This record gives sequence, structure tokens and C-alpha cells, in this order.
Amino acid sequence: MSTVATDEQRNRRPGRIHVTTVRRLRHITPRMIRLTLGSEDLSEFTSNGGDQHVALYFYEPGVELPRPFTSEAARALLPTAKPRLRRYTIRDHRPELHEVDMDFVLHGPDQLASGWAERVRPGDEVIWFGPSPAYPVTPATDWTLLLGDETALPAIGAILEELPPGHRVLAAVEIADRAEEQPLPTRAEATVTWLHRHDRDHGDLLREHATTLQLPDGKGRVWGGAERGVMRELRHHFVHVRGLDRSDTHLTAYWTQGETQDSEV
Repeated sequence: MSTVATDEQRNRRPGRIHVTTVRRLRHITPRMIRLTLGSEDLSEFTSNGGDQHVALYFYEPGVELPRPFTSEAARALLPTAKPRLRRYTIRDHRPELHEVDMDFVLHGPDQLASGWAERVRPGDEVIWFGPSPAYPVTPATDWTLLLGDETALPAIGAILEELPPGHRVLAAVEIADRAEEQPLPTRAEATVTWLHRHDRDHGDLLREHATTLQLPDGKGRVWGGAERGVMRELRHHFVHVRGLDRSDTHLTAYWTQGETQDSEV
């Protein structure tokens, strides 16, 4: 379980460059791999909790990085070497071991981060910046609804682990098939529904389930992560059709159909 601060503290904590190495890797499901990254550098890493993410740096082969490699060094390198970035959730943080876990959906060897995750081996270096602020896990409502596809599973798992005992949670996750289901431990009173996509288009089942779901009584909040168009539709549905307050509806585009995640520092 991650060591986290209060919601107010976690939203103010800045990120920085971390230089780590792969310590272990294992398949969680046929299409998801978990990398354990470690370094003495992580002695200064403090988790923001929940759905915090970090940006992995991918430099072109042959780029010589200065040592020590810091945020200042990365900025100084920009005129000659700009990394491509991929954003991933910290799935778990073990501060006593100076380790974090990150889960990667395997989309194919031709994809930047996915292909790298298939090829990476213990001892390989991994550079990343973070963490970002995270979704507040202390519930200010009677219930929480978690929605997502496989790309949001690490964040959903992290949020579930941090929710308090007895809090009412409904979670719906769209995945490729039954083999992609994974344990999601929690102390909360949670009901998890797995939506097996098979040959359906990405997001169809998640959209159908969310818009027909009977919500619990009381004041609720919604967190979600999936394709941009799906999240846009569900945001409109929960705010304008179901009448939830916009501040209680946190639906994030984890990816966009037809686009990559390439960006600059």
C-alpha cells in the first residue's frame, strides 16, 4: 500500500526527474505486464496516491545523457534532444524498498511504450518525471463510481486500495476478454463488473453500461478513464442527464482514437 499524505498536501507536491532501473517484471494478465522500478533516488519520492501518473522519457538511440541526470539537465538538453513522453500510473509504491510498480497494456511491438515494455529486461534504465497530483481518495460523498478500460485499470486498482472500509463503490471495467480480469483488492464495499469487449468497438460496452446503470441513493461522485470521445459522452451524461455536480465528475481522456501520446517536454 502506498504511503500518502492528505488531499491538500498531495495536490501541491511537485514532481521531478527520477532515474531508475527495472528490478522485476511479470505478466499480470496476457496483455498487461507489471514492471517494478527501483533506485536509491526513490528515497525522495513521496506518492501523491490515487490516480497519480508520471511521464516516461524515451530518447532516440545514441543520445548521450549527462550525469547526474536531473530536471535541469533535461531542460538544457532540449535544443539537441527532445524525448517522446508516455504517461503511466504509479500502481504501487514501497518507500521502504525504494520501489514503484507500473503496469503496461501490451498493444504490440510497434508501439513506443508497449513495445519497449515487451523488450525491457531487469537492469535496464528507466527515466521518468513525476508524480502528478492525484484524485482525492477521501470520499466527500456517499458512493463512488469508477469507470474505465484496460488503460485505466492501474488507476482504478490504486484508488480502490486507498478507499476506506465500508465506502460504497461501483466499478465497471471494459477489457478484451475474461483472461484480462485481475484481482482488485480493496477495503471498500465494492462491486466490480467486468465488461468483455471481444469483437465490439472500444468503449461501446463501457458507454452502454454507464448510461443505463442504476446509481445508489445519496450524493455520489464519478471517476473514469478511457478513450477521449467516450469520456466526453459520459461527462455530458452524468452532468446534464443524471444531474451530478461537475466537481464530482472526474472523467479523463487516457487516449484518443487515431492519435498517439507523443508530446514534448
